[in-house]
Amino acid sequence: MTSESLKLYKLIILYFLSQTRQPISNAILSDFILNNNYADYFSIQETLSALTDDRMIFLEKTYSKAFYTIAPKGLETLDFFGHLLPDDTKFQIDRYLVENKITIVEDTTIHTDFKQLGPKQYLAKGSVIERGNIIFEVAINVTSEEEALQVCQRFKEKNDLLFAYVYKALSSDE
Repeated sequence: MTSESLKLYKLIILYFLSQTRQPISNAILSDFILNNNYADYFSIQETLSALTDDRMIFLEKTYSKAFYTIAPKGLETLDFFGHLLPDDTKFQIDRYLVENKITIVEDTTIHTDFKQLGPKQYLAKGSVIERGNIIFEVAINVTSEEEALQVCQRFKEKNDLLFAYVYKALSSDE
């Protein structure tokens, strides 16, 4: 990868992230870049790593996904060098974000993760995030990694029911 192509890849990612209000998964970024033939998968990962190391983007990892958001330093860099990104590339990014809005929201709204706290003790957590803000979050202790994975999967499937139940229970006098 040449320094010019690395610069282009960085600008593409920074612009993409600057146009969103929520963390974007590695899969969404890779889908856009690969489908438009800007770079190969390994170049994308190398660029994401470089941007993270340079603190231009933030990385949040869960057990199954990696999410990226643009950092203030990345916004400054984009303000300074954004004119080097071709207008047709910006247009492609903007169009992709509009055409894939539902998929992106579904991909980035529900976060689940777990961590081992001790022997036979895992904390499984599920969050509903909207525009970078946690709307609803649940954490539960379980005794195995399998149970933690199951809780995470069920949270993805039933988060709306859980939210409705908890909200009703906490907001009414009944």
